[in-house]
Amino acid sequence: MLKDELKLLAEWTANMLAILEGDSASAKKNDLEKRISTECQRIKKVWTDLLLNQPKENVIKRYVAFQQQIIVELADKLFYAVQHYGSAVSNEPDATIQHAGTLLNCLLNLKDFQIQYFNLYIDENGKIPDAVIADVRKRLADDAEKLSAELQNVEIDLGLKACIRDYLSPFISSDSNPTLNYRAAEFTLSFIEMVEAAITFGGGRDLTHAVIEVLFYLNFNQSGFCHWYQEDMITKKQLVRSEDQSFFLNKQLLSLKSLQVNNKISYDPKLAPLNIQLENWLAEFIKQESYSYDLSDSVQIEKLELKLTVAQMALLIRLLYDEGVFAIKNIAAIIRFFSANYTSKKQENISAGNMNKLYYSSDQFTAAVVKDLLLKMVTRINKMFFPT
Repeated sequence: MLKDELKLLAEWTANMLAILEGDSASAKKNDLEKRISTECQRIKKVWTDLLLNQPKENVIKRYVAFQQQIIVELADKLFYAVQHYGSAVSNEPDATIQHAGTLLNCLLNLKDFQIQYFNLYIDENGKIPDAVIADVRKRLADDAEKLSAELQNVEIDLGLKACIRDYLSPFISSDSNPTLNYRAAEFTLSFIEMVEAAITFGGGRDLTHAVIEVLFYLNFNQSGFCHWYQEDMITKKQLVRSEDQSFFLNKQLLSLKSLQVNNKISYDPKLAPLNIQLENWLAEFIKQESYSYDLSDSVQIEKLELKLTVAQMALLIRLLYDEGVFAIKNIAAIIRFFSANYTSKKQENISAGNMNKLYYSSDQFTAAVVKDLLLKMVTRINKMFFPT
């Protein structure tokens, strides 16, 4: 049966806080620091034995997260108590302050022990103790500033470079305090370390692809990077001859599928993995481009005139689309097709942009005309096939 091994540490914390707040007589336990150290070692041994006993994974995960939360709560209480009451002591620190500092170090040591040996089970969204948050932020700021400076002298796509530096800037700026938990801090440190390694050992060549590989492995599913990748792909496609663009895009999709992604980590676990986001986007982009090629290569025929206004035509298209009449789901392509092959009773040349606007903004008068047309169709089909 798993127990709360931090119970004694919690009792000592409560007693020390009571003494510091003047609610209890000063305790004179000269051996308390030794007892704290002994208890800390005992807890580590109990936790180590727990790993060896191999309980169910869900059990150990709940247990570690529970102990992790208690450590943070106790450490934060002691940290602020030591800060507040310690600053009031002018000369020699009070024995209780010393004991509180020792107990705080014990709790932080247990926190480090958890991260080292129970990294798979800790709550990655858990709070970092306030006693160490300043050191974590300083390390992130120093490492981020160093990498940002190194990027200035590296041959890499300017848009990608700007994307990385934008990500690093909140950690460097003293005016910004990005929210940090274990997952965010660990991800950012890994990000800096791996990007720095890529540009350090990549030689003098263009390192764009090397950095992209790193960001894919890190599952850097940040919207800024996804947007840069999409814009970069569109730009590269436009530099290729029109007859080779389809081959180019399919080759890029294969290349995208070959990039290694570590799905155990991510910039934002609430978003789809980076490779899934970009593979879906590129596959849809290829489909749209293929449809555009088919339209542009088709035999030009004379436009067919309809006795409808553009607004009425747009509403009718919307009704057909919403009912699933069209086999394709690309409404932009459908609107382009109608504007290219039909004319209205008032306009010989229909603008796809204007029809697209009217598609989403029909008025009641237009709806009444289209409704009357549809009702006449229903009346006609009833006479033809369902006579009474």
